[in-house]
Amino acid sequence: MSTSATALPDTLTERVACHLGRQIIVGHYLPGQKLKELDIARELSVSSNTVRESFHIIEKRHLVVIEPRRGAFVAGITPRQVTDLYGFMFILFNELAGRAALQWQPDDLEDFVSLLARLRTHMQQNNVPDFHTAAFEFITAGLRFAKNHYLQKALTDLLPQLQRCSYVALRAETSEIAVAYALFERIIETMMQRDSAATAVAVRAYIDNQCSIVLNAIAKPCAVAP
Repeated sequence: MSTSATALPDTLTERVACHLGRQIIVGHYLPGQKLKELDIARELSVSSNTVRESFHIIEKRHLVVIEPRRGAFVAGITPRQVTDLYGFMFILFNELAGRAALQWQPDDLEDFVSLLARLRTHMQQNNVPDFHTAAFEFITAGLRFAKNHYLQKALTDLLPQLQRCSYVALRAETSEIAVAYALFERIIETMMQRDSAATAVAVRAYIDNQCSIVLNAIAKPCAVAP
């Protein structure tokens, strides 16, 4: 899955941005680290202009900070950023999940049940990278219910930063996989019952659990290291 959590990128710049975003998400590049434009251009066999343009894309996704005349640096993850991110994502996810509970059709559920089965397999294998990828496929599959340009854009722009935090949580606390799976399963159950209030409770449980684990993880000095 691409870090943009949308359709596959259709330009070279977007593909480079997705590649760099994924590298940041999984901890290959660390907070505060400078992204060396020429080195990346050589590594990916692209022009430095393409790399520079890709930096602006991932800046909009909150993964880097661009400093005038200094370059692009990997954004930090502070406790305030984490609480703000998860607080806002609850508002967005709550709206999206509520719409999904009321709007789903049988074909939609087939997709979610299939993703849930993949999550279960990855959980049983304790496969953190594949569980993380499938979890965000699960989340992005729900974007079909947004039916609102601004809601979908807000979710899409923030998902890479949420992916980054989620990866920190899963890597720091391996038991989180089982907890996350149980919460995803509960969200599906309440959606199937078309119970938007219960779905909101399940979403809140997922968000609060993730936020707590990320806050604990980033308090450890090497939490963001691969």
